[in-house]
Amino acid sequence: MAVVDKIDFRTFAHSVGTLMDYAPGDTIFREGDEARYMYVIIDGLVEVVSHHKVLETIGEGASFGILSLIDSHHRTITARASTPTRIALIDGKKFRYMVEEMPQFCWYVIGELAHRLRVTNAAL
Repeated sequence: MAVVDKIDFRTFAHSVGTLMDYAPGDTIFREGDEARYMYVIIDGLVEVVSHHKVLETIGEGASFGILSLIDSHHRTITARASTPTRIALIDGKKFRYMVEEMPQFCWYVIGELAHRLRVTNAAL
């Protein structure tokens, strides 16, 4: 098991982020939206959609919305809750602080980005 697999940032995200609840079918953000947050799923499931195709359904402990915070581009996917979902929103300033000050968080981010790349490649 890789180091990244053991990292669960839900408790930390819960304490530093802004908690939001979403009902099934609620859109969290849309493709083309400006990036202001990364998201950590505290409870529930989120569908990651691109061009009306579900790429993946992600669950508790997973994060999304990282790439757009890193490169300052608009969202390339749509994210929507598929069950009642609680998410911690972490703004860009806190995200940068965590990257600079928490080596384990960097590994978490790298692992999440690698996973998303593999999922996207598999969907092509």
